[in-house]
Amino acid sequence: MLHFFRNIRKKLIIQENVRKYLLYAVGEILLVVIGILIALQINNWNEAKKEQKREIAYLERLSENLTGDLRNLDLNIEFYTQVFNYGQLALAYSEGNTIDDAANWDILVALFHSSQIWPLIPSPTTYEELKSAGELSLIRSIDLRNDLVFYYGGGIDRYNQTIGINPPYRKMVRGLIPTQTQNYLWEHCHITDGDTQILTGCDPALSEEKAKEVIEFLVKQPELMSELRFYMSSIKVGLDPLLEQKKLCEKMLREIALTLKE
Repeated sequence: MLHFFRNIRKKLIIQENVRKYLLYAVGEILLVVIGILIALQINNWNEAKKEQKREIAYLERLSENLTGDLRNLDLNIEFYTQVFNYGQLALAYSEGNTIDDAANWDILVALFHSSQIWPLIPSPTTYEELKSAGELSLIRSIDLRNDLVFYYGGGIDRYNQTIGINPPYRKMVRGLIPTQTQNYLWEHCHITDGDTQILTGCDPALSEEKAKEVIEFLVKQPELMSELRFYMSSIKVGLDPLLEQKKLCEKMLREIALTLKE
């Protein structure tokens, strides 16, 4: 092909046909430019396909992480709602409110269970990999990128500053409940199933009179009750961000699913 064009140029020069030679030269330049543009377009298309494959791989992994997070969020919401209810029962008793159908043992169980915590640990592996590699831009959806940044950043911060605290009440009440009673509560009123905590009622280990002695001793500790109120307030305030975190997780999973179907 190059030999063919070379012959044409040579022939035009010999014929001293300047006009035709210039037209030919312009045409040849245009052909070269078009060839370069086509090559660049093909290269860009190939790069875009590679990036799309990498995006899909990341989205699939993000979906796995978020699916696990969603399960943990559901369990966490259920758990802290239960802890809050136990705390409200204990506080109602300590403040002299009428308690319907609650035995002294039930109040003691409530005082114990209202100290429970269950840290929420998200699965940020894929997100952190995207961030550290500087490849967040592979996620084409700007909304999804922004949601991921908030979900693994501000959303977790709000959780850690409210419902996710390690309350002083936890340490204090466990230092006051008699050891034998506390061991019984752990063995019969608290179940661990894998990474799941289950809080339950259980048969009394103490008589009603003895249970009353323990709870009366506990509720007469002003600092203890103050810390319990603070912890219950933190849970109440923190449940809303936790629910918002769940909604955001569900939203991202839906968007990822739609993208993967394209």
